[in-house]
Amino acid sequence: MSTKIEIWTQQSKKVKDLLVKQQRLTVKKSYIEQKYGSEAKIFLTAYNFFVKEAKKIVEKPKDAEYPFWAAADPQTALSGGKGVLIKLKVPQNKVVFFDKKKWNKILNLSYIADDQEDLKKHKETLEKYGINDDSEIILSPHYPVLKNKIKKSWKKLFEGKNDGFNSEKKGAAIWELRSEWVKEFVESNLNNFL
Repeated sequence: MSTKIEIWTQQSKKVKDLLVKQQRLTVKKSYIEQKYGSEAKIFLTAYNFFVKEAKKIVEKPKDAEYPFWAAADPQTALSGGKGVLIKLKVPQNKVVFFDKKKWNKILNLSYIADDQEDLKKHKETLEKYGINDDSEIILSPHYPVLKNKIKKSWKKLFEGKNDGFNSEKKGAAIWELRSEWVKEFVESNLNNFL
């Protein structure tokens, strides 16, 4: 039996009510498209990469298309605005841990450099092609070699063991929300936790 860990996620009141009613929820692509509208393509590029790699770490249920995002504490879980913070006690083997700083780079469709020298070389390559930003490469039908290089760099997101919150640098994702994992619901707005 897996060790259970405490994690927090912020969700809408609608998600909380559905969880109470249905006992188990997963994320569908349509939810992301609805939430992000015209910017969904950018998020889905990053999310699709995450799904492809994360399911190698923690088995993804067939009905889960994307993960729920979570954090080690309520302040970090807050994603802005109003909603419901949900305190969960989840089997550790159901949680995918990742580097939050690298995830932000991926959300920006950016290259994750090995070091400053690698970053410098990458920027020089972009200048050579007259490209201002990595996202131009990722969202373009052109530059297959550069696109592959950037996406390959994203695999650094999961470097290290899937060993829990061993630092402030880690984020978490789970493929499903289960009512039996819920320990507490906290109606939230940013002021509650600042």
